[in-house]
Amino acid sequence: MRSRRILLVAGVAAARAVVALVLALAFWAAAPVALGWPPTTVMTASMTPAIEVGDVVVSRPAPREALLPGRVVLAIDPDWTDRLRLHRVAELDPDGGLVTKGDANPDADSTPLHPDAVLGIGVLRVPGIGLPIVWLRTGEVVPLAVSVAGFALCLAVALRRGADDDPDEPSPPRDAAAHAQPLTRRALRARSSRTRRLGRALGLAVAVALTGAAVSTPASASFSGEAAASGTVTAGRATGPWSLGCDNDGGAVVTWAYDGWEPRSFDLLVDGRVVVDDIPPWFRAVRVPNDGSYSLFRTDTVTVRTNIGAHWSAESSESVPVGGVLFGFGRPFCR
Repeated sequence: MRSRRILLVAGVAAARAVVALVLALAFWAAAPVALGWPPTTVMTASMTPAIEVGDVVVSRPAPREALLPGRVVLAIDPDWTDRLRLHRVAELDPDGGLVTKGDANPDADSTPLHPDAVLGIGVLRVPGIGLPIVWLRTGEVVPLAVSVAGFALCLAVALRRGADDDPDEPSPPRDAAAHAQPLTRRALRARSSRTRRLGRALGLAVAVALTGAAVSTPASASFSGEAAASGTVTAGRATGPWSLGCDNDGGAVVTWAYDGWEPRSFDLLVDGRVVVDDIPPWFRAVRVPNDGSYSLFRTDTVTVRTNIGAHWSAESSESVPVGGVLFGFGRPFCR
């Protein structure tokens, strides 16, 4: 009985972990809608390995000057006006158009995008949560049914609760089974109440999970539908700036490189303290402010932090040293 109890507890814990993961992914796919950031279900495979079929990509509206090469953009497809295109900007053409290309496609898209057609820049990838939408649109009933049934089973196990599962309540003796009395009205009401709670929880969880995929707009992430080797990236993972440098131009000017997801902003830190915040995402250099505190006899460390969201950030692993100079009156200079 003890081993059976251990297996039961392990099974319930595993089921709850699966349910929590699915609901968390669904939440992150749906929640950005409240900010006006459209989620998009990826229907094709030309952005692999960075973006896979069934992923949901959340896009954030951005100004024209932020539409730079290397950024993943969501736009109305000029070749198919009833579709969306989710591709990376490869270059800017002389007319100001955006030449886009799928990471897995050998050639760029045939028609450049007009900046006005861009709906946003990809800022968050939620892996796999849009697969039910893909299966539904492609008519793949078997994986859809298996996934829904598996999730429903995990939810039922995760919510398993009742008098017979309470470790503090002793089991009735076997000899009493033959003399067991019919269930009382109170017991029937308790059992009915548990059944209703299970049904409501099941319906709510399924609704939340499906909403996370349903609110996202299907988009073609490929022009030709060609795929490359599979790969994965972490959902919502922020990467720090790299290749930090420092130039003396009347004071210290810190430069950096960045080629990750479109950030919300950058921060400049001196010895771990933010001295410049909300740096626009397209900036790659900023002046260290002069607060009169830099000394000839002390070296301070400058780093740059990427901000993807309110709780997603990553600080650069590299740093540059700054300090004061003789007759510098506390201004920062590169060292």
